[in-house]
Amino acid sequence: MKKLLYLLILPLYLTTSSCTMMVKGLAKLVVKDYNDYTHTNISGMQLIDAHGKKQLFNEAFVGKTVYLYVWENKNNRPTTDKEKSYAALQQRFAKYPDVVFANLYVGSDTVSNGYQLGNNASAEEFRSILKLDGKAPFIIGKDGSILAYKGPKPSDNIVVDYILFEARNGVNGTKAAKRLIRGVNSDEQFKTPELRDWYTAHFNKEPVGRLQFSISSTK
Repeated sequence: MKKLLYLLILPLYLTTSSCTMMVKGLAKLVVKDYNDYTHTNISGMQLIDAHGKKQLFNEAFVGKTVYLYVWENKNNRPTTDKEKSYAALQQRFAKYPDVVFANLYVGSDTVSNGYQLGNNASAEEFRSILKLDGKAPFIIGKDGSILAYKGPKPSDNIVVDYILFEARNGVNGTKAAKRLIRGVNSDEQFKTPELRDWYTAHFNKEPVGRLQFSISSTK
């Protein structure tokens, strides 16, 4: 059964450096598996759209970083209300032309805004590593490499934004997440001007007060 683990990084009740370090350590355990398959390239994976058209992954997403939500089948789709965090994430990344969002269905069905997984060798390799129970997000780099395996979810505040932003430059999810975690001090604020500047430019507001993160896992 799929397990969901929520770690609130730097929650408001944490007041000491030791507690903060403990929670940061737990968070690093969650994100360490994001780079399990960075050696796997799915650029040659066959996709089938809702009209039955077949094309390879690198043909469908030329020069794009892809936030790829992989679904066991369309029955796993949540209600519209539960997709609000996904829609919000897409809106925040609308200003980056090199980032796209896509849905991929492993089963024999698909929907108008998604793809069905094909059956060529690359698709079968991807299918073999999925170990999917329901759904999971992946981040695919511009070269087709899996930068985040069962990566951050749309509801993972700040974390998903930073990891997806860094993936635009080929940084894998584990490395990006750990950099972000290390970049927060015991006062629950960014240590570096680089992270503060990124937050301000990305969210169109300055990071004021204590930062709130969440990391979920389906491992």
